[in-house]
Amino acid sequence: SPVAAMAFCGAFFLPGVAAWALPIGCLVVSDIVLSLALGFPVVSAAQLSAWAGITLVVALGRFFATRGWGNTGAVLGGVLGGGVVFYLVTNAASWLMNPAYPRGVEGLWMSLTTGLPGFPPTWMFFRNSIASDLIFAGLILLVHAVVSLAGSRHAVRHA
Repeated sequence: SPVAAMAFCGAFFLPGVAAWALPIGCLVVSDIVLSLALGFPVVSAAQLSAWAGITLVVALGRFFATRGWGNTGAVLGGVLGGGVVFYLVTNAASWLMNPAYPRGVEGLWMSLTTGLPGFPPTWMFFRNSIASDLIFAGLILLVHAVVSLAGSRHAVRHA
């Protein structure tokens, strides 16, 4: 899912408190609803690590916004960086919390690459997350450009 792209772009494009509250709030509310609907614990250590990862992605989006780094390449680079941050935070937390991972650097490496036996490799999750993040960020940038162009044409016509 393109969670990191939505968090980064929301933080980048939204003003003030909304830049923090909307991306993080939407994720927390949707996670709680899904947990209740699917019978999972509403709040778990894994969930908290995902929320921490998204909070860091939002912080990265705000950092880019306050620096004026708004060209397409910078935003896509920020989304890519946010996806990497989210992946590292959540997989490191999984390594720390899941006793099936060996302690030490080899266990951390396992959590970042192959994952646990019986599950798809974690690098596949990373690859798919980055691909969806970049696709959705590209769509968000495209919509933003179209809306900005339409708004400027409308302003010129009424001037």
